[in-house]
Amino acid sequence: MEKLVTIKEYDIHYYEIDYSRKVLITSIINFFSDMATQQAEDIGLGFEWLEENNLAWVIYKWDINMIKYPRYNEKIIVKTWPYSLRKFYAYKKYEILDLEGNVLCTADSLWFLINTNKRKPARITEKIYNGFKISMDCDDKVDFEKISDPETIHAGKSFDVRYSDIDTNRHVNNVKYIDWCIETVPLDVVLKYSLRNIKVVYEKETSYGDTINVATEILRDEKIVTCIHKIEDREGKKLTLVKTIWEKD
Repeated sequence: MEKLVTIKEYDIHYYEIDYSRKVLITSIINFFSDMATQQAEDIGLGFEWLEENNLAWVIYKWDINMIKYPRYNEKIIVKTWPYSLRKFYAYKKYEILDLEGNVLCTADSLWFLINTNKRKPARITEKIYNGFKISMDCDDKVDFEKISDPETIHAGKSFDVRYSDIDTNRHVNNVKYIDWCIETVPLDVVLKYSLRNIKVVYEKETSYGDTINVATEILRDEKIVTCIHKIEDREGKKLTLVKTIWEKD
């Protein structure tokens, strides 16, 4: 079956960059989420179809490699395609390229299909397999590195969940967790290093009015800084684990 590939061109706007005029990692993830939504809309399995069937896609894992950061006012090409579907899961892949075709970023993702009434996993149907052009015999999977909890806490912060943090599923937008984690990275790392890889595992949801706490372990090498982040709610329940790898510029 021919692979379903969705391609879209983006401009890097001022509000999508950091102090050095490089695109933010959260902007990258917003591009990916936009592409996933666009692809589903294109094949008639978008917001309206999901709502009618009491379904929603929820991100479970990210593994994103930044090879080169696009900068302010550059144009980029974002590609996405479904890799496989397995019972309740969808594996999707992404690439970002410049206009010359050079790969700037690669990413793997894992999504849950859930029943929004029961808040439980929903089995992927033949209609979804056909829509995404995935054979029902395909049982491929992407291996994601296991992230362990931080062992020693070197930094931490607390945040209140705001109205603006909420997504269309009425829970915290997945990029907000990454924002919170990066807030605990030392300033010298943010200023002198580039984030080269980020791995995320979303374990539980949170919603408006909650207070969340981020605890971060910081491991420094000569040219690499690795941060292990754990996000908990006010009751100490683990919500998300994040691993960020920073390379000296």
